[in-house]
Amino acid sequence: MKIAILNDTHAGVRGDMQAMSDYQGRFYKEVFFPYLDENKIDHIIHLGDYFDRRKYVNFATLKANREHFIKPLLERGITMDLILGNHDTYYKSTNDVNSPDLLLFADDNINVIEHPEVKEYDGFNIALVPWINNENYADSVDFLLSANASVCMGHFEIEGALLFPGAVCSHGLDISYLKRFDKVYSGHFHTKSEVKNCRYLGSQMQFTWSDYGDQKYFHIFDTEDQSVLPVPNPLTMFEKVKYDDTKESFEKILNRDYSVYENKFIKVIVVNKDNPYWFDQMMDKLHKANPLHVTVVDDHKHMDLLSDEEIEGVEDTLTILTKYVDSLEIQGEKNQLTSLITSLYNEALDEHNYI
Repeated sequence: MKIAILNDTHAGVRGDMQAMSDYQGRFYKEVFFPYLDENKIDHIIHLGDYFDRRKYVNFATLKANREHFIKPLLERGITMDLILGNHDTYYKSTNDVNSPDLLLFADDNINVIEHPEVKEYDGFNIALVPWINNENYADSVDFLLSANASVCMGHFEIEGALLFPGAVCSHGLDISYLKRFDKVYSGHFHTKSEVKNCRYLGSQMQFTWSDYGDQKYFHIFDTEDQSVLPVPNPLTMFEKVKYDDTKESFEKILNRDYSVYENKFIKVIVVNKDNPYWFDQMMDKLHKANPLHVTVVDDHKHMDLLSDEEIEGVEDTLTILTKYVDSLEIQGEKNQLTSLITSLYNEALDEHNYI
């Protein structure tokens, strides 16, 4: 049996932005469901954070999600086990009040996993574990230590896991509780990574600039050999445009295909701007392509001092912060400081519904 795995789809992400909803709809319509149709896959396991906001769900977002995802799922007779993530729960200390259970209850094809359980798929057992909080911590640990399954899937915050490149989670679940499983697959952190037997699959779509350049995948789990196949999502939301009129002719600059930037977030990295008229013409063509937002990083006087890698990373807030911490001549664990900064940064974004 082959099972499609989704995680961290965050319906309503970035303050219920219409363009993000459209982007998610394109992923389901052009990438995800066509693959399931072609390969005759009729079951999904979702590893949590189905919705983005913990406190409420926008009605327009709910309607769009039903059109983009629920309706085609039901039309195909596809079933889904949906594991609760931290964004799906109203309270931080309990999973009792959660949006999937309250909003998707009428859909018989969807089973919301509110408590740890072992489910059998074509004779193969998989342990399914929702978000672990203060209320369910003891029961969750007991389950992890005794579950009759060799594979575990959940929405875990594991101590020692990669938050994003350069930052490690300094708190969370002790990974020793998961060592009895052959493999653990998790949602929660949006960057792909592995720590011991635990694998973070990463988000399927781009939501913030930290996703730029990170190839996104959904996954197919095969119960026969326990293999996991990553299936790439070619659709992106964030693009960078490097401008250097000392290396490109005016004709080449104007003849770029600017249509690829429609409805995307764009950063224009100005390396050299010797001819302001050329630059203005380029920006005019870019804006006519109807991007969502354009940011110009114009520090060309000092760009010659930076490597290409540093230019690509410029203006990424978390990158700037982590590089600064790394440069400090301080005693103690820099990783702990970086993790604290990252935690506060993500909490602020979450509180203001930016991610």
